[in-house]
Amino acid sequence: MKKQLLAMAVIAAATGTAQAEQFWADNSVSALYGSDYKVDGPKFDDGNSLTTYTLEHVSGHSWGGLFYFMDRHVGDDGFTATYSEFSPKVTLASFEGGLVKSVNAAFTLESSSGGFDNYLYGVGADLAIPGMNFASATVFYAVNDNSANDYQLTLTYGWSAGAFNIDGYIDYSTQVEADGNRFGSKANLHFNPQITYDLAPVIGKTFSKVKVGIEYSYWGNKYGIEGIDQNAVSALLKVHL
Repeated sequence: MKKQLLAMAVIAAATGTAQAEQFWADNSVSALYGSDYKVDGPKFDDGNSLTTYTLEHVSGHSWGGLFYFMDRHVGDDGFTATYSEFSPKVTLASFEGGLVKSVNAAFTLESSSGGFDNYLYGVGADLAIPGMNFASATVFYAVNDNSANDYQLTLTYGWSAGAFNIDGYIDYSTQVEADGNRFGSKANLHFNPQITYDLAPVIGKTFSKVKVGIEYSYWGNKYGIEGIDQNAVSALLKVHL
């Protein structure tokens, strides 16, 4: 079933790419450091220090859009992990003059060096909210490797004023009961904004943007584990190539 879902995503993206036009693209590398991360490290329910290096790509195309990233985590006591997401979306309908700019078929492959692949598919909308650079809302059905399948609501947003920028996402996953040999999970909420200032106009235009700032990560019932609530503020450096 999961292989079929992945094949659907690849075919949908490939079909659009056959006569595709790329409207825009952005690539970035970033480094993040914080010391209050739960679970990801030797201290399960206490603060772990974590440095995360990220490669990220986002682009808009005539057939829809593509977002993917890869994180490399390095933490306390030799902890390391790799996590990635690959997320194409295919435009089903476009609109002008209203709140909804487009309706999309959405797909995501989540992969971890911990040995799991999750496959998410659903439908979403790109929104035209006054004052916002972008906004979207997507409902996914998640086919999970280790835990029972669930539903996920994902909101994304971006706003800027001059060199000052706030963007990020909110994920809400539903509670599910154990299914066979797969664990159940509690409903969990992940709120993850980045608040940055672009130094590129000051230091020169070698790069498109050089952002410095913070990332805040609130994750209630992290990974669906009851009572594991993460509040982590991290220093961020992000360079757009």
